[in-house]
Amino acid sequence: MKNIFFITLSILITSTSICQDIDIFKPKDKKGYKIEGYVNGLQDTSIILAYYFGGKQYASDTAYSKNGSFTFSGEKALSGGMYLVVLPNQQYFDIVISEQHFSFSTELKSLIKDMKFTNSKENTPFYNYLNFITEKQKEVTPLREREKITTGEEKKIIQDKILTIDTDVKKYKNQFENDYRNIFFTKILKATTDPTIPEAPDTMDKQQKQIFQFNYYKDNFWNNMDFTDERILRTPIFFNKMDTYLNKLTVQDPDSIKKSADVLAKLSRQNQDIFQYVVSYITSTYERSKIMGMDAVFVHMVENYYMTGEAYWVEEDQLKKIEERAEKIAPNLIGRPAPPFLNQLGYPFMKNENDEIKRLYDINSKYTLLIFYSPDCGHCKKVVPKVKLVIDSLGSKPNLQNLKHKQIDISVYAVQTEFDKEAWVKLIKEFELEDWTNVCDIQTDPDGNPAASSNWRDEYDIYSTPVIYLLDQNKKILAKRIDYKQISKVISRLEEIESK
Repeated sequence: MKNIFFITLSILITSTSICQDIDIFKPKDKKGYKIEGYVNGLQDTSIILAYYFGGKQYASDTAYSKNGSFTFSGEKALSGGMYLVVLPNQQYFDIVISEQHFSFSTELKSLIKDMKFTNSKENTPFYNYLNFITEKQKEVTPLREREKITTGEEKKIIQDKILTIDTDVKKYKNQFENDYRNIFFTKILKATTDPTIPEAPDTMDKQQKQIFQFNYYKDNFWNNMDFTDERILRTPIFFNKMDTYLNKLTVQDPDSIKKSADVLAKLSRQNQDIFQYVVSYITSTYERSKIMGMDAVFVHMVENYYMTGEAYWVEEDQLKKIEERAEKIAPNLIGRPAPPFLNQLGYPFMKNENDEIKRLYDINSKYTLLIFYSPDCGHCKKVVPKVKLVIDSLGSKPNLQNLKHKQIDISVYAVQTEFDKEAWVKLIKEFELEDWTNVCDIQTDPDGNPAASSNWRDEYDIYSTPVIYLLDQNKKILAKRIDYKQISKVISRLEEIESK
């Protein structure tokens, strides 16, 4: 079947276990299900019943067809939503699961057109709608092709015919929604309907009108979505709309995404299953994001929905891990002041190779590069010399832009993360790092064992090395966990913004 109602999706069928967030959508009905199918012309083969969830499709049941007949059945009722019956050769068709006991029959060569249902108040009107839309698409497709290559009066005639078809479709859709207002498919249909954007005030210029229309569209984007019905999660509609809202209608900076996330969370509170999915999805997505700064969204979600006790679905030990992860990230979010390396008494402790206290906040330059490295780290030994080339030498490679050559006011505060002073001093001399502010936290406890003066490793989220931060003149974090190749690019971009 060529799916003409939903956004085109690739079929991904899996029988593996699904994440914890999916497991909670357990059917309320305990009477089980039995769905009998007959596809005339279908060979004896395995058939898959699958459901939509989170932008993918997952196998729910399998059956074996004999002379075109097959049955899906189970002791526990299926969770409601949109399902797929998947045949060989990538053929499939959708069915709505609200009723748990019904049957259908169709022809292999015309799956939609010849589909008939018994004991299903949901699927009969659903397929009436599909057949109507299919016929209208057959009418309008050649007209749209002709419209591209015609001009003048003929083009206008074609456009009038297209407009007539569009009008017929809108009338049918409105009548359908009125006649079948109590079925789940109508909720799906409404959820695909975009808000009608009003005309912008005449007093606005062109750009202002565009902004007005965009803001109205975004503000009313969720108007037709029923957030009280968890079945909407098991359709392609909810995930696709959420993805559009977060990634296309929201400016891709952490503060904007946090606002959109809160809008979604507030709307989804109407149903605890939808709320769980929305909060879990956004939290995990931005925890894993590779885009610098997006971890601020993760921290925001944890602070506002997990630490507040609303994430009832998370086990206590897992919740503790999530909260601890957020607490580690929070101090070093972009835009926040860099932690100042102070002990529990509020005193600085980072010392250079001559045992002199060197404060991060005493550095007076437009930019400070804060780098964490270990003398025993093989990767560090490769990266540190390259950082030095970028900072203060002409460089041997033409693609390496040298910052001091460009007269950029930048200093380096280099933190050695281990406890071997001899190896550290040797590395400073070997790589000629004497003009950097080189510091380390080499302390021992009463028994002579290495001991850190504070939790600075957690504050900077140092679980491996090397790690590079870029700070501004006031030591606010401009960038973090950047590669040595990104140093020049980030600063050049900042200088470009400043010059405008």
